[in-house]
Amino acid sequence: MWSDNETTEDLLGFQVHADLIRSIVTDPKMLPATIGIFGDWGSGKTSVMKMLEKSFDPNNYSEGSEERTKYEKIACLYFNGWLFEGYDDAKSAIISSILLQLSEHKRFGPRIREKVTNLLKSVDGMRLARFGLKSGILPTLAALLFGADITAISSTGVASAFIGKKEDSEDTAPKTDGMEESKEEAKDDLQKLIKADKMPSVHLEVRSFRDQFSELISECKIDSLVVLIDDLDRCSPERIVDNLEAIKLFLNVEKTAFVIGADPRIVRHAIATRYKPDEIQKQDDQEESANRLVIDYLEKLIQIPYQLPRLSPAEVETYMVLLFCLRDLEKEDGKKCLMAFNSLRADNRYAVFGYKNVTSALEEREIPDSLSKSLTFCAASAPLITRGLKGNPRQVKRFLNAFVLRKQLAEVAKLTYIRDEVLVKLMVLEYVHPEQYSQLYEWQAKEDGFPKIIKELEEAISASESTVDNKEDSKEELEEEKETIEIGEDWKTPFVQRWIAMEPLLSEVDLRDYFWISRDRLQSTFSDISMVSPIVRRILEDLISGNKGKLNRAVKETIALNEDERISLLTQFEKHVPRHPKEKQGYDALHALIEENVDGAPETLVRVLNECPAESIPAAVGIRLDTLARSNGGLKETLKPAIYRLVRTKSRVGTVLKKRNPEI
Repeated sequence: MWSDNETTEDLLGFQVHADLIRSIVTDPKMLPATIGIFGDWGSGKTSVMKMLEKSFDPNNYSEGSEERTKYEKIACLYFNGWLFEGYDDAKSAIISSILLQLSEHKRFGPRIREKVTNLLKSVDGMRLARFGLKSGILPTLAALLFGADITAISSTGVASAFIGKKEDSEDTAPKTDGMEESKEEAKDDLQKLIKADKMPSVHLEVRSFRDQFSELISECKIDSLVVLIDDLDRCSPERIVDNLEAIKLFLNVEKTAFVIGADPRIVRHAIATRYKPDEIQKQDDQEESANRLVIDYLEKLIQIPYQLPRLSPAEVETYMVLLFCLRDLEKEDGKKCLMAFNSLRADNRYAVFGYKNVTSALEEREIPDSLSKSLTFCAASAPLITRGLKGNPRQVKRFLNAFVLRKQLAEVAKLTYIRDEVLVKLMVLEYVHPEQYSQLYEWQAKEDGFPKIIKELEEAISASESTVDNKEDSKEELEEEKETIEIGEDWKTPFVQRWIAMEPLLSEVDLRDYFWISRDRLQSTFSDISMVSPIVRRILEDLISGNKGKLNRAVKETIALNEDERISLLTQFEKHVPRHPKEKQGYDALHALIEENVDGAPETLVRVLNECPAESIPAAVGIRLDTLARSNGGLKETLKPAIYRLVRTKSRVGTVLKKRNPEI
């Protein structure tokens, strides 16, 4: 088993990414800079940042070496944005954290503690004055981002811009109307605080703070201050924007570099949630798309985006091999394998570090039998796992944990005929398409482990792939043959079709024992691997928020999701709506997705309606359901089973549907 923690041990060959970022943040010509390490959930962003942090520690280099001398003049701080999610003012939290860490730095802290104390008083004053950069910040931020003359803004004006309205459930877009009135209100509030002696007498002008922070950096006598900000995409949209704006407004001065790890889609989502470009565009009659506004804003906040690549099959196999080596070998032998891997990668970054390389690293000594079997498994299963898990390192590790547990259960139960490649193939379907996995379970249970439908699908796909390209008629016949097989549309998606065709074929395999060892069905061991990515969670929250603006934005973002994320989102609906059958928002969200032709949404709605007690479903759902069915003949056929079921119930929604469909 392996822990799901970030590491400074490079099992992915990601040190090259850390080295590239380091070359940028140590180049005086590139500073100040804000760099975004972008990647999907679990793609290795935190590990790259930990490697980067480790590389700046002078103690990792020999005494008197050029590297040690260079990195003794660099301060590297690590900041986890999510830890400050609950603070009343995220901007004050990040600024205070950076100042405190810098003051506690072993090499630079003693020189600057007095100045840090004064700046911390200023930050505390900002927080007390509700220095929150909420709705009134945009004019000031725009001045800094787009080059307006910020010096013309007085300290009172800046303070008033920062002292916004109380945050409600849906912030309004930044506006300039009534600015004079808000300035006077803010001025009055500030005067009350000062008179009540509840805050120190501090200068709240942004330029002044930046100047003092810049002086503090100079007094440290460092070449650059590198701040690593991790887990930003786990924060709420408000906190994400707060942190980015705090960096740009207050901290982005000479000799500073900020490295931010996040999923860029979540950051764009946060900006759109905060400033609502759809509403701004509508009010101002702009021609530029709302999406372009969000992208432009993000580009001003993060100047250098760097996208982490997904792992290739060769990289996934190497990663798996190294995980097993570190688990099954003595510590020193594990280090030898890591050194051999680094040497191989320096010579050929495309090669697989496999069985032969491990035996060579161990000087031809006999390796443990368990490791030998594991390495053989890695070579056979890596392509399948890569395709199923999209080359995501975190998912690969969690998949292996679930696989190992299942294998151990099979051994305890004395199931000696469990084949690794069959188990892996089934687990990939379980992870990516849990609904189809459940259907496969039902099929094999009814037919003593040999579902006839799988055999029919395998034969149809095999015949289709062997058809010569110029035999179009034969191809059409084969497609028609697949259409006659009674399966849901989700079984006809490109991924599932590829999965069916993958070796090993399952038609001649007794699946009963495989489903027996996986009978936990996502409730225990496999639940870890099926965690929902942050972008899917955010979109789901907006879809069911009951807010029309959020719903419309979330529908657009759903369309942009990849197939796996879309399926994950729809699966969450199948869990959420039956738990809250009386809440109309879940049904409305699915209706909106259907209207935008999101694949799988109609089938999901049918499953949800069949799962929910009819008496709990709001009557209004019936009206929209009937409208959808009448709008499209294909939809009518898909929705018909749910409509027929509800009509036959003595419920409000059934009564509505019966009135609109008296022929039923």
